[in-house]
Amino acid sequence: MKKSCILLFLLISATALYAQSADNLSDIIKTKNATYGQVAYLTGVYQGTVQEDASFGQAFDLYKANGLISQSAKQSDVIPLQEVAFLCARATGLKGGLFYSIFHNSRYAYKELKAKKILPFSVDPGMTISGRDAIALLNGCIGLTGGNEE
Repeated sequence: MKKSCILLFLLISATALYAQSADNLSDIIKTKNATYGQVAYLTGVYQGTVQEDASFGQAFDLYKANGLISQSAKQSDVIPLQEVAFLCARATGLKGGLFYSIFHNSRYAYKELKAKKILPFSVDPGMTISGRDAIALLNGCIGLTGGNEE
């Protein structure tokens, strides 16, 4: 009886943890304008630096502390495409051209992804994108780099 209760408790706990990460991903997919926190969560989970059950705020704080996000940005601020490109390129270890290789900043990450045809020619670096588009951008970077193959 005692073993059954422990097993049931562990099963419920595991289900709750999975539901949390699924809820976060569902929130990202549904959003019309991706935020710094959402993109930090998405790229952080991919990299393995953020736990799946972490909040957007926790992921954002980690990225901000590491200097990947500007100190003036807030977790709920809408993130411009140029910054999404940078975070996705960094998360996947994208190798780039001369200027991206030297500077590793959002300007050249954006230009690199346009050159590699992950981003269409018509997009603007300051435009906002949906959560679904942020996931597609990360997926495009993963496709270029081969993913987390070990």
